[in-house]
Amino acid sequence: MLSVFQRRDMYDSVVVDREQDVVLTTGQLYGLQVRREVDRSFKPVIPFAPHLFGSGKTRFVKSYLELLKSMGERALIGPENISDYEKDRRRSFLDKLHETILLYVDLTDLEPTNPIEEKRNLKWAVYYLIIKTACLQVDIPMMRKTQAYETVEMEALNLVTLLRDILNMRTDQFLLVAFDEVGVLDESDGDFDFETTQDGKVFPYNDLFGIIRGLCLEDNVFFIVVGKSEGLNIHNNAISVSRVELTFIPLSPLEKDSIIEHLEKSSSFMFTGSPKVSQILCHQHFSTSELAELLLELTGGVPGLLVKAINYLLHCKLSQDHLLLSKESFWMIMNDSIATNYCVDPLLPRLSSLSKTRQRLLKMLTLLALYHIRFELGELVHLSSTFDVFLFDLVTDMCFYRRLIVDENHHERYEVLIPKLLIGYIEQSVKNDRLEWLLLQTLKSQPVEFFYESKCRVFEGLVATMFYLHFCYHPTDSLMFSILGQLSSVWKEMNVKFSSESTAYYMKSIHYTRSTSEVERDTFGVNDWKKIVKEMLEFEKIYIPFEPTSRSPDILFKLHGRTSGQNLIVGIACKGRWSSNGIRWNEIVDEACKFLQPVHDQVVTVHPTLHCMLVIMSIKLSTSVATDLNHSSHCYSCGDRVAGVFTIPLNCELIILSESDVENFIGKDILSSLRSAFKSTDNPHSRSIGISTVQEMVLSLSKNI
Repeated sequence: MLSVFQRRDMYDSVVVDREQDVVLTTGQLYGLQVRREVDRSFKPVIPFAPHLFGSGKTRFVKSYLELLKSMGERALIGPENISDYEKDRRRSFLDKLHETILLYVDLTDLEPTNPIEEKRNLKWAVYYLIIKTACLQVDIPMMRKTQAYETVEMEALNLVTLLRDILNMRTDQFLLVAFDEVGVLDESDGDFDFETTQDGKVFPYNDLFGIIRGLCLEDNVFFIVVGKSEGLNIHNNAISVSRVELTFIPLSPLEKDSIIEHLEKSSSFMFTGSPKVSQILCHQHFSTSELAELLLELTGGVPGLLVKAINYLLHCKLSQDHLLLSKESFWMIMNDSIATNYCVDPLLPRLSSLSKTRQRLLKMLTLLALYHIRFELGELVHLSSTFDVFLFDLVTDMCFYRRLIVDENHHERYEVLIPKLLIGYIEQSVKNDRLEWLLLQTLKSQPVEFFYESKCRVFEGLVATMFYLHFCYHPTDSLMFSILGQLSSVWKEMNVKFSSESTAYYMKSIHYTRSTSEVERDTFGVNDWKKIVKEMLEFEKIYIPFEPTSRSPDILFKLHGRTSGQNLIVGIACKGRWSSNGIRWNEIVDEACKFLQPVHDQVVTVHPTLHCMLVIMSIKLSTSVATDLNHSSHCYSCGDRVAGVFTIPLNCELIILSESDVENFIGKDILSSLRSAFKSTDNPHSRSIGISTVQEMVLSLSKNI
């Protein structure tokens, strides 16, 4: 069956949501032109996209001129305040750019080329590949190598002149050369004589960008370079050695609205009349919005994975005309190994052979993705005492993706994106690593909204993971469980040993009223606790309400008694008080009111064997709270008054953990780093938290297995 999918496309896919990339690329091309006019000793600027398979690199460069025309003046003239003279200058540049000839050069065809004396010369190999590509583009006989060499004589001006002649271009007409698959240089060490540093090292990309720099000195010639590579490492070397300034093209994954646009604009030539993809796959009971949401959850919005998934669905529809997609049938189809193998085929060799070093780094990257910890462009990961790697490049090397996040202050940072399509293959490579398995399963259970969620959930996530690991592996020697048992006789009677490994699950949030709008997914209402406890909370599972502002604790789980018929509903309120002010009594009362009271009224009163417990886990208590509790953990039971305003209901308990008990549970060093990171923002980046702290989290969690 897989042979059917050797057809590259079942439909004509339309490129969407690339306006930001077009604006950036056009601005860099304009910058090169301005520098060239002002100073002949300028440093060229080149748009550069060093991304993984599926990011849309090739489609973007091939579609760039078409996308440019569709944007009009917006591609170069934005809302910023510029003079009329500058606007006219930019309009003139855009007019010429609309007449540009694009020459797409695939570097996988790069090979050592005669004449003999220049056979291992990279510059001549690049020059001749450009010449061959130009001849193929206009469908003329290939120029012989000796003739081309004698014509060009290794001079940039001669090459550009020859290209204009082959492509039938005017001398003032722009030529845009797009180099694709630049990553082939990583495997070309034995093919060419690269320049060698004093310590014997070679940097092939410096040689390539040195060649491009020479060509940029010629008038009306521009370049874009794309392909999987160590982008940031190359970027830094190019500036210092090749004297070329590389600017990253983000090519971020698509979001739901863009996927809808793609489905509604793309047509399939495999069906009579070439209908739109949305018309083929969707119907009255399965909307385009629903399909887009499922595709986003499966592929993470990565264009290449998205197109492959749609191709597969179209093939299924073509071979089974009666097929009506639904959420259930979508997952049944796309979870099949034939479908997943087809979608991730280019990545399979890499995913199935993770080295021990990369497996060790995998947990760190999974934590970054799971907790939405952002990272800055230049952040380093220490692999050993003598070797560092840029986190930006490490994400690509590990077959993951990046999402560019621009905050309200225009600071650019990135998030790690691990599409669910890849998780099953990663699991096979780390099947003996239980912590990684747990983290991946938790990531897999995240709802689709998490692709838009920006709030860092590291504290809640850590607490949930720690509790889960204690339930699974160390229920009898857990200091936290011992403390809870000393404080609560009900907890002491509970079975705190999970019989099988599971995961942390995300559940719908709880609000004052339920929401069923298209914009916001279904939520629970504050009067739905009977349904939540009965239908949602399962034994031996830990749940995290999706939204941090939910009218519920941050973590929920249900325990059953060892010998009696008693059950216990537990909510944990994670109060990350990162500034100097600790949690106050009124906040504790508010947490009790929104959980203990409604659960008692709606559930406990009709189920006398059911108990309810709220645990306040705050890294800092206010002075009054800490003093009143004598700096110790404390349990309030049925009938006790809290702060003189709230009475604990029947069969309910409120436990407030001391700062020292929370610190011992999470780890002093980890909390110290988190306190520093969260002090000034709700969305810290990894430099704020510290990559070393993320790695320390991994070690701390690993010790609990």
